[in-house]
Amino acid sequence: MDVVASTQAELIGTKDRMVALLRATPEDKLNWKPSPNSRSIVEIVAHSASALGTIHLQLSGTPFPIPTSKEANASFLKHDSEFTDREQVEAYLEEKCRGYVEFLSTLQPEDLSRPVTMPFGLGEAPMAVFMTFGNIHTLGHVAQIEYVQTMYGDLDWHTGF
Repeated sequence: MDVVASTQAELIGTKDRMVALLRATPEDKLNWKPSPNSRSIVEIVAHSASALGTIHLQLSGTPFPIPTSKEANASFLKHDSEFTDREQVEAYLEEKCRGYVEFLSTLQPEDLSRPVTMPFGLGEAPMAVFMTFGNIHTLGHVAQIEYVQTMYGDLDWHTGF
């Protein structure tokens, strides 16, 4: 079960990095977007939190309900745009991460080989692989936040370490 503990620790570390970047973002840049069809930093955090909730549901056996990535993206953008407040989105991320980590604590050794259905007709992956997707997805969005921050002039890349 070391894989579960390492997955939990990696996700918590990535979430903590995202929170540090969110906290380091000036108030006037929280909802700034580099283009009309991109996400603001607050929206990136909201999207990451929502994805943790969705992946958690998939790990629990609930298939992803939206059939295509194009439809999913439209739904995600609408959802993410409902967040504009730093404290609100940070609490949302903490809640979804906590639920994910707690779920992982319930796994038994035999669960790790159980197949989990991936979204968009991508087939199945063993639980031991799919459970890492929450961190992988969140980590990708951490990099997006870091890049957005460079767009508005924040070049202090070690913020939050």
